[in-house]
Amino acid sequence: MASKTLLRPVRPPTGRPDRVSFPDRVALRIGLALIVWSRRTRRQPHETDPAAELRRHRADQERRARDTEWLLLLSGAPPWR
Repeated sequence: MASKTLLRPVRPPTGRPDRVSFPDRVALRIGLALIVWSRRTRRQPHETDPAAELRRHRADQERRARDTEWLLLLSGAPPWR
């Protein structure tokens, strides 16, 4: 069975784009306005507590050390310390 694309007549290229429906134009303008608005309203970065940053850094180091130990134990490789 033939599809609509096969039955649609082929128009010669005129050099101008096809017309866009009014709801599509409205949706495009709203979408572009939202994109511009979201890029213009940036939130200010909040201040970080130095003590909390240090705790986070230490916890990250400890997690990496634990992960490395587990990988060495699971791989069966001797520790190179």
